[in-house]
Amino acid sequence: MNIEKAVNEVKDRLETVGEQAQDLAKVSLNTLKAANEIVVEGVQDLVTLQTAAAKDLYTVSKQSIDKAVAAGLVAVVKAPIEYLPDGRETIVGAFNESVETFAKTGEKLVKVVKTGYKQAAATITGKPVRKATHARKTARKATASAVAA
Repeated sequence: MNIEKAVNEVKDRLETVGEQAQDLAKVSLNTLKAANEIVVEGVQDLVTLQTAAAKDLYTVSKQSIDKAVAAGLVAVVKAPIEYLPDGRETIVGAFNESVETFAKTGEKLVKVVKTGYKQAAATITGKPVRKATHARKTARKATASAVAA
């Protein structure tokens, strides 16, 4: 009887581990899908932003060249700075928006990875994921009331 009991316990444990492995695979796949969506969205935002900036720079440069051609070589040689395209604001603005997009994408990825990790750990241990929003809200209220006082 002891051997039968041991075999049954091993079978039960293997079934449990198998179910946990399947659940873990689902959680991992869902986390990867969510992370992929975030990265794709961030790349699309960057492409849109950089394309718009490039179009603006092209337009400003073309206008500057047209102005220089219309003015003639002598006028351009006398005051070359007047014929340089003014694209500084476009370049700086695109850079700042790119940095902001990278930061937001990174924050979203960290959030997804942390959530996925917590769900994976909960799947392995069998304990449900607890949300800590109540504790954060309580801490914010306490901080706000302390500042107000």
